[in-house]
Amino acid sequence: MAWTLYRLVFRLESPLHIGWRKVGNLMQTRPYVPGKVLWAALTAGITRDLGHGADGQKYKGIGQAVQENFRFGYLWPSVDGQTPYFPWEHDDFDYRLLGSYAGTAQDPDREAAEEGSLHETEFIAPITRDGRPVYLIGDLWVRNGLPHELQNWQKALGKVQLGGERTYGWGRVRLERLEQLGQLKEVVIRLEKNSPLTAHAWAAGEGAVLNVIGPVEPLVGWEMNEEGRFVLSQAVISWAPGSRVQDGLELVVGDYGILKKGP
Repeated sequence: MAWTLYRLVFRLESPLHIGWRKVGNLMQTRPYVPGKVLWAALTAGITRDLGHGADGQKYKGIGQAVQENFRFGYLWPSVDGQTPYFPWEHDDFDYRLLGSYAGTAQDPDREAAEEGSLHETEFIAPITRDGRPVYLIGDLWVRNGLPHELQNWQKALGKVQLGGERTYGWGRVRLERLEQLGQLKEVVIRLEKNSPLTAHAWAAGEGAVLNVIGPVEPLVGWEMNEEGRFVLSQAVISWAPGSRVQDGLELVVGDYGILKKGP
């Protein structure tokens, strides 16, 4: 079955935190939006629009349907709304695009800050240090002939909120452009020799991508089990974005945008 390829361009309207790791008191953000984050946001939007926002089982069902009918590229920051601003290409990425917010928990009995609770949360800023707006750019593949419950996906995509700290207004984005790029029979990307990976790729097991130089990390996240509870997913041992392939490759874009060896 054929797929339609779209280019997504969001305007970032508030700080964006994509949970990564903790270093001292600093909660670091990933410098990109993984495909799973966009999958979760679109799933939530479609489920709410169908009037099932409080039904965990409906959310799970819609999530499975979205996973089967969409493939998500990672979203990368951009300062011109046209090209990604990759951190491995720009030494000033952290200075120009990242910031942090200091906070602490309150001890109501003492009417003071809770001891040992001071922390900083890093974020991708909506405005660069030199005053330019920040965008998020990525690809989206949509299977032709969507089931009825997914037909209004574009409306839901225009209302997504991404990442953590959303109750504080973080992660707000505005869909600036949704460009249709063409029809495809397969969801694959082609990389030339020494090209960087722009998403995680399987580093072990079936579908592992070989001849890659770069860091390896276990990729985990929250998933809903059969009882409707959120549990940690099984770790995917993967090459981190920015790793470089040593040969020209054709890679399949799999679930949540994770790349794997092509057929």
